[in-house]
Amino acid sequence: MKVALVHDFLNQYGGAERVLEAIHEIYPYSHVYTSLYDPKKLPLRTKNWDIRPFKLPKVSLTHFLKYYTAFYPLLWEQVDLSGYDLVISSSSNFVKGVLTPSETLHISYIHTPPRFLYHYERETARRDLFIYKPVLALLDNYFRIWDYNSAQRPDFLVANSKEVAGRIKKFYGREAAVIYPPVNLPKESKIAEKVGEEKYYLVVSRLGAYKRIDLAIKAANKFKIPLKIVGTGKEEERLKRMAGPTVEFLGFVSDSKLANIYSNCEALVFPTDEDFGIVPVEAMFFGKPVLALAKGGALETVVAGKTGEFFQDGTVDSLAEVWEKFEPSKYKASDCRAQAKKFSKERFKKEFSEFVNSKLE
Repeated sequence: MKVALVHDFLNQYGGAERVLEAIHEIYPYSHVYTSLYDPKKLPLRTKNWDIRPFKLPKVSLTHFLKYYTAFYPLLWEQVDLSGYDLVISSSSNFVKGVLTPSETLHISYIHTPPRFLYHYERETARRDLFIYKPVLALLDNYFRIWDYNSAQRPDFLVANSKEVAGRIKKFYGREAAVIYPPVNLPKESKIAEKVGEEKYYLVVSRLGAYKRIDLAIKAANKFKIPLKIVGTGKEEERLKRMAGPTVEFLGFVSDSKLANIYSNCEALVFPTDEDFGIVPVEAMFFGKPVLALAKGGALETVVAGKTGEFFQDGTVDSLAEVWEKFEPSKYKASDCRAQAKKFSKERFKKEFSEFVNSKLE
């Protein structure tokens, strides 16, 4: 069987790329089509993949395409996918709109409908700048029409959470099966015993605007709570300026160091509305409860009263009210780990393979 995988961008390694990697493990001889490709930003284990990026002129067009998406629908519609028995698209933007022959099965794994088109918070607010906004408002109206039409092309849709399945139903009028993405859980032998008496809460995140790390910092400032923040991003300097003496920025850390940081924290603070959210699952695997915003994918991974608690509004006061009463010691590490194991890579590969095979039949 000849298989093609198509993915929006391969110039970073995040949750969507982990999904693609797991799918590639199911179909290791597949061809991978993408727009932007930067092998330096990907794990070495992907270097033997058959990756086929757009052939773009060596000018600033690559930068233009990343941030101003006017040409993406046209470019994806030009990709020749004839001759494939199965096409699997991994989409949070326009890649679901690829054209496939009638005899080819096309399954699209939707991470989210494009956040910028439907006014969900984004990594940056560049599109809201007054010099771009009038033109982009007109373009976005066209994009929404194209996006709706392109979402009718795949034979079947799969969503990464019930939250995203709801968006698909709302914006595209289609049902989507829910298969939760894979979380790379380490071996349990990697879980370290708590070392020392230091008590701290933890945030693990890219430092982007919509991640709302400022809520955690302001609440930690208010109660003088020790808070460690792992991650880097565009908001780093702004967040450092607002941080009090109990807040520590650790930057990028290796997987082994992160495992130790997870193992020794009191709990994870997760103040963002994510489509799914891998970080709470990682924290629970290390036996740690999660204090999360009651929106998005966290509602599907964290069990209130058993593996964590929720604060209701995206405000400092709402987080502070719950955090003040939060007692990490009342949550069992075994309950947290059992919940996390429901989202393993092995589970994802089994569920996704069974779904694809049922549609092929």
